[in-house]
Amino acid sequence: MKRFYYVFLLLAVSMFLFTSCALEEIELKTDPTIQAPIATESITMSDLVNAEDIESSLEDSFGEDATVTQKSDNPLTYGVDLEIFDGAEILAKLPGSPGNFSEVPTDECTLVTSPEPLASFSESDLGILEDIKLDSLPATLVVTNATGVTVDATLTSGGSPKKLTSGVKTDLADLFNVENDLMLESMSITFTSSLPADASPTIKLLVDFPFKFTITDDVELYSNEDEVGDEDIFGRDEESADDWNNILDGIESLVLHMNYDNTTGLPLKMEVQGWNVEKNQATASGAVTKEISVGEDKTVEFNLTGFIEDMKDTVPFNLMFTVILPKPETGTETYSLNMNGNLDLSLWLDLDTDITIPISNPLRAQ
Repeated sequence: MKRFYYVFLLLAVSMFLFTSCALEEIELKTDPTIQAPIATESITMSDLVNAEDIESSLEDSFGEDATVTQKSDNPLTYGVDLEIFDGAEILAKLPGSPGNFSEVPTDECTLVTSPEPLASFSESDLGILEDIKLDSLPATLVVTNATGVTVDATLTSGGSPKKLTSGVKTDLADLFNVENDLMLESMSITFTSSLPADASPTIKLLVDFPFKFTITDDVELYSNEDEVGDEDIFGRDEESADDWNNILDGIESLVLHMNYDNTTGLPLKMEVQGWNVEKNQATASGAVTKEISVGEDKTVEFNLTGFIEDMKDTVPFNLMFTVILPKPETGTETYSLNMNGNLDLSLWLDLDTDITIPISNPLRAQ
């Protein structure tokens, strides 16, 4: 979006040459509409949704005993492989403290009687995960490196229990969406056949995080705030502000047009806001918001005429662009993150101007 600066500078120089001419014998008044291409931008889904932050959040939440891997781009899906107990830990919890698994009888034994944490969601920075409600969270309790062993467990989060049996897929979305710590309330293990002395069964929880979700509030996905820097969009300073105000007085309307292809699969909104660079805050004019529907070869217009006074009064001034995933107006809607999608933009300006151009009178007596 920095390319706005160069286009505005080119327009302003042209207008300045007209309005600052010293030859004032005759004035020709014109009302042109200037159309100026601004920029072509491609905002990828990785710009809208930081997948690295999501992966890091999951790693922090499940801890060092978990492995997090990306399994799919569409929908974005992460897999978590959480080791709960290895063979040595299982033996230590069995009654009688057997030395190896050949000494374990074929019976059901209790492994956990008081709650133990499995994942911490209440203190982690979950990023976008804090703003969404997952539609499903399939999880499976598994026993590896052994046969003839089954495990039953109860998980809770915020007091809501969920029973799991090894080998059976269970939806944990209800537990995750309350954003409390995931607790292992109880666990039992059943040996249906004898194991050899060198057996080392491991109990794991395998969880898939497919990003199909609902929202109850708007979710901000992208902002160019970090790209604005300390530049004025016209390259002005305090000394040149008055000259520029004369130029801005000649602009009667300012419309930003945007052609776009939205292949993200998400219905979006875009806000354009005047920005006071020095104070790092929005200007008084308020944001102009338009819907960005899903599809290709679409056009939307932002009427920025109300920004002209802010442009005159604020030095340095710039524009802030924000992409938002809006909450549904009625009911609920399930969204899906397609990391292969893009928001491709072509931007141009319409300026309706009233420029007074001073020229010399060729018929003036010499």
